[in-house]
Amino acid sequence: MKKLLILFLGIMLIMISCAQKKPEAASFQNNPDFRDAYVDYQKGVLLLKKKEYSMAVNFLQSAIQKEPNNAQYWNALGLALSAMGEYEDAIDALNKALKLNPQLTDIHNTLGAIYTELGKYDMALKEYREVLNDKTYPTPHFVYFNIGLLKEKQKKYDEAIAAFEQAVSLKDDFYRVYAPLAQLYYKKGRYADCLNAVKKAEKQFPNNEALLLLEAKANYMLNNFDEAKRILAKLSLLYPSEEIRSEMEKLKKLIQAEED
Repeated sequence: MKKLLILFLGIMLIMISCAQKKPEAASFQNNPDFRDAYVDYQKGVLLLKKKEYSMAVNFLQSAIQKEPNNAQYWNALGLALSAMGEYEDAIDALNKALKLNPQLTDIHNTLGAIYTELGKYDMALKEYREVLNDKTYPTPHFVYFNIGLLKEKQKKYDEAIAAFEQAVSLKDDFYRVYAPLAQLYYKKGRYADCLNAVKKAEKQFPNNEALLLLEAKANYMLNNFDEAKRILAKLSLLYPSEEIRSEMEKLKKLIQAEED
């Protein structure tokens, strides 16, 4: 499962946990299958949170067999299937949920993430627009973040930056967006902006070796050699990966050449 869906699944799990209210006791009495379906649904969501996707699918399918017209059950099944990489089946389940309840705007967000992973960018953007057209949607910053990731995949870096910047304009403390934004600022030669974004990203990802390396590189580009060396020294204490160590050595040589 790709990075985008890993992120999105975590967000959506929080939302579906709050969205499904326990049915009234009377409905359980009138139809015991509904009670059993709800129990299976709860078990499925719990397993989904534990990343036991195959077992989650089994319980959610059982819930749907007992109560096939429950949109939230189909929604949860779509999330579980997408987590397993069963994208086409996930799309089918999510579309069934939408047919049952067109007001579940979050489903468009999930579909957008899936279509992005499948490289169907136009279809993904169409789904994201559906979310943004819902002026009552409480977290549009997530949508702009997803659009930014999509544009980055397309190598449309200016558009990706614009989407990420829109996300943080809506929610300044949405710190996870600053990590890809910092990378793009560096790529575009906006080194001071890169440093500002790294500082904010580090609030969510402290001592992240990729961010520290990026911070050192941006300082080097701004001729802040002492600061770059300080960050590299800090990074060396974190026992970075071989790839990061290789980049560190290259940067150290560049700094040494400038100081000689």
